[in-house]
Amino acid sequence: MGMQQAERGIALLRIVLGLWILRWAMSHLIWNPGPWASASWVQVITTQLAQHSLDHPSFWVRYFIQQALLPNAELYVGVTVVLQSLAGISLTFGIITVLGALLALLLSLAAGVLTYYAGSSPLDYHLLQGTMAVVFIVTRAGRRWGFDTFFAGIRSRALFW
Repeated sequence: MGMQQAERGIALLRIVLGLWILRWAMSHLIWNPGPWASASWVQVITTQLAQHSLDHPSFWVRYFIQQALLPNAELYVGVTVVLQSLAGISLTFGIITVLGALLALLLSLAAGVLTYYAGSSPLDYHLLQGTMAVVFIVTRAGRRWGFDTFFAGIRSRALFW
């Protein structure tokens, strides 16, 4: 297998993960004056956060949920949906892919910390998403089938390209 085929495979994984994250974000997004999370999704996440604050085995995570996330649940959910949208667009189209992969990694780490005690099913998805994000960062996956190709020609050794 040549390097070209490996780059195509990684690019295909990048596009599929980007579409998956983007689909997830768009299903919970509303466009009032700007993009934000729908009220029903805020209610669902608030309920889940309240459950995590009771069941999570780590004192520090429970304390963080109770003191920071629950009082600001609408802001937390809105920012999460916007970050998912940005990561999904970035990975799908290969636009500043390293930054999009960092956002995907951050989102998977945050979700993994909240749900690791709930069993292996949620953790498996977040582990897979985080691993793919690290691969996209290391390989700069947006240079194949993405707009980062044009940016690479402009700046050959930039931090995010």
